[in-house]
Amino acid sequence: MKINPPETVIDGNNPFKEALFGREEFAKSLTNLLQNVSENLVIFVNAPWGAGKSTFARMWRAHLKQNKREVIYFDAYAADYFDDPFVSFSGEILELIDRHFPEGKELAERREFKKTAVEIGKKLAGLSVKIGLRAATLGAIEATDFKDLEEAGKEIASGVSEIGAKVIEKKIENYAGEKDALKSFKKSLGAVAAKFKAENGFPLTIIVDELDRCRPDFALGLLERIKHLFDVEGVAFVLLVNREQIESYIQNIYGNKDTRDYLLKFGSLFIDLPGQEPLYSNYHSCGRDGYCVRLFHHYELGNRMAQRDVDLWGSCIGIFAAHFALTLREIEKAFAIMVLYYASLPTHYSNPLLTTLLSVLKVKCPDIYQRLSVGQIKADEFFDLTRFYQMNCRSSALNLEQAVDNLKYCLLMESEFKGLSDADRNRITHLGMYLGRSRSNIIPSICQQLDRFSLQPL
Repeated sequence: MKINPPETVIDGNNPFKEALFGREEFAKSLTNLLQNVSENLVIFVNAPWGAGKSTFARMWRAHLKQNKREVIYFDAYAADYFDDPFVSFSGEILELIDRHFPEGKELAERREFKKTAVEIGKKLAGLSVKIGLRAATLGAIEATDFKDLEEAGKEIASGVSEIGAKVIEKKIENYAGEKDALKSFKKSLGAVAAKFKAENGFPLTIIVDELDRCRPDFALGLLERIKHLFDVEGVAFVLLVNREQIESYIQNIYGNKDTRDYLLKFGSLFIDLPGQEPLYSNYHSCGRDGYCVRLFHHYELGNRMAQRDVDLWGSCIGIFAAHFALTLREIEKAFAIMVLYYASLPTHYSNPLLTTLLSVLKVKCPDIYQRLSVGQIKADEFFDLTRFYQMNCRSSALNLEQAVDNLKYCLLMESEFKGLSDADRNRITHLGMYLGRSRSNIIPSICQQLDRFSLQPL
């Protein structure tokens, strides 16, 4: 058996080969939107953590490259040690020009863009020597471009005690010059974007990933820079984010503010990455089912269970993943728990219903799982909390009535069990006999085994 999840390898000839939830069609629609809208666009693509945003970004980028469309992929988390995202964006644009155009550094538009970018960089608050040296080390912008920035940094460092009226006076005197510098920068960026679209048939596009993992000040600073400095026709941004997390950054930094309205200032369009639809969406349940099948074969789980249990096990994990709306990462975590459980057993013993249900609950509903593990939850409460009776088991090997009877056998209090009719008690007892052990200890003993090992913190 294997215990590590599979790595998603992007096939350059077929980038969406491993895609789920109709994301290939979504990517193509997104491509058409960028190609057909002439105005600058800032698009937020929203999905929770673990929903596959980064994998989608890599697939889409490979698809665009396959179709001769060069874009910038910007890992915001990898760059958030910069004090200002402006340096990173400017450096990425210069690198894209160098890759895409044969004349590269000799291009007039490139020279003008670099010149104006350095001027803006000198005027941005908080840009210090340290940041200039970091950017130079990475080659984002040539080291010679930061001589002036170094001098400016020394002035800032030596004059901290003198900040006051003179600084304010100087800022006021330089206001017109700063406006001109910004105007020149946008003009040069517009020229680069126009040339790029003429050659590429596609806007100058920057895909921003991992924004919701950055420091809050860096993440919001990046949005501010996009809004105020890169708001130029022919330039498009696609930001893959967990919207709730970005809104929490706004709340933390700006306090009691309508975060949704505030975030709307930065984006042209907010859309959800497919796969986040409400429960019982058959189309997207198929995506989860497909991923479960892929993981089942990857982990070689069929080798550790009786053949008669394979179909039921597959139905259980697919149904529970859909019912509890597991993200792709949560599905991986549930599989990790089950893999270690089956690998630690000496025989091919399995209970598909309980092992899959408890593994999913451990990931998605840890409070319910904890109470189950110590036998402190009643049957009726469990069914209410999990909405178990609403489970969609149609066209599957899982019989909902039998599943309910199995769980009742494990969860009913002794007084409730004895209060059943003879027919109901015999039926439930017959279904539960193969579970072994005393009724009240079945679920806690399985939980004890599931808790014995863990690949990673849940």
